Amino acid sequence: MDAADCLKKVLRGEAPSDVLIARGHVNVTATNRRTLEISKDPYVTRRGDCIVACCAEKAAGELRREVLQALASRGVVVVVIDAGDVWDVVTGEAPGAVPTSTWRMVVRKSRYVDDSTLAVSADKAAADLNRALVAKLRQGAPVRVVVGICY
Repeated sequence: MDAADCLKKVLRGEAPSDVLIARGHVNVTATNRRTLEISKDPYVTRRGDCIVACCAEKAAGELRREVLQALASRGVVVVVIDAGDVWDVVTGEAPGAVPTSTWRMVVRKSRYVDDSTLAVSADKAAADLNRALVAKLRQGAPVRVVVGICY
């Protein structure tokens, strides 16, 4: 299944998915070219160049059980970051492992997998996000994050 078809299935509720709310932060730079992170931490430093949102309601290991189970198999992962009037979609491959992190979720362009990995071989990292979205994130805008998987 390709990423566009997967996105449609996730948005129609036809694939395992979960939704969480996070928010941007004045220190979001979104300049990392290899990873993208959403954190439960309430604060972002300028050195955290992969972090695009903080104060998330959930971390990778706290997603719905059916999403976690699907991440352990092969499939297409979609992550939608929606700030209302501006949004972006990141797609990648399921990591083949169940994430367990209770603090963060990470999307990677590489194939590296750890306890926070939602997707590998992703098409985007923080630096590739829509810059209008990044500007909203720097203003501390709330974002709705949808994580879905098709397999």
